[in-house]
Amino acid sequence: MIRWYADNSELHGIWGAAIQDILLYGGLCVSEESRERLCGIMRTVKSGYDENADFPLKWNFLGLRDHYRNLGKEQLYERLLQASKRWRMRIFREIASVDFTIIMSIIHGYGRDRNVQRRTRRRLTRHVFSNALMRLGIHIREIGSPYTELVLDWPPGGDKTLFDSEYRCAYLNGRDSQQQEFYCGPLKNIRFSDSLFYASTNECALLQLCDLIVGAVKDLVDYSLERISGTYGRNRVREIKHRFRGAPDRVIGKGISIAPAQGDLYDRLKSTVEELYDAPS
Repeated sequence: MIRWYADNSELHGIWGAAIQDILLYGGLCVSEESRERLCGIMRTVKSGYDENADFPLKWNFLGLRDHYRNLGKEQLYERLLQASKRWRMRIFREIASVDFTIIMSIIHGYGRDRNVQRRTRRRLTRHVFSNALMRLGIHIREIGSPYTELVLDWPPGGDKTLFDSEYRCAYLNGRDSQQQEFYCGPLKNIRFSDSLFYASTNECALLQLCDLIVGAVKDLVDYSLERISGTYGRNRVREIKHRFRGAPDRVIGKGISIAPAQGDLYDRLKSTVEELYDAPS
């Protein structure tokens, strides 16, 4: 069985939009054997800071301050915060030897007006999710998995209707809600689960790992747009570059799908990704 653990993120581009105009959705496909190995790596790294290893890690660790405070673990939080670059680096280096596949979808929503972007946000979220879902379906058809489940981060506010309805269209009809055909056909025909599964990232080690990977890719996008000059996130992606679907020659379009497939974001990110594979390991 294959599971796809998936999460989302968003960021500002460089085109003056009032709110975040780049959406990311994606995650990692893992077998049962790989899932156990990856969970073991997460436990081992965590146990270096607290022996019970029962606490969450995320790329944006600052966002977990209240969670640790509510648990009465402020001192653990401060230790992890100070060491965040070290434990992130260790996780990426150790997971590089485990067999899994990364599939990401990235979409740029045009428009600078805040109200216009808010009205189109739900449509864009549907598109970025279904685009990643179709790539996942193609991948599963290629590898011939006997059964596939999707585990998604619990949506903000608990509103699962968007993802459930989009998945239902793909599962039964092999298309998205806008009638875009899936190249892999209906997901039911390639033995996907008939429904989605949701979990809390704060409790699920594989969703935490997914958050770390999506966060590193987000930094890679920022780097490609010259919004940040630091290469920390880029270097973490470089450590697992061989885990992207289509690596090394066809990552763009297979492992990282960018919409629209033209324009400034596409050109810049494509160039940055290609540089990762041109550079010596």
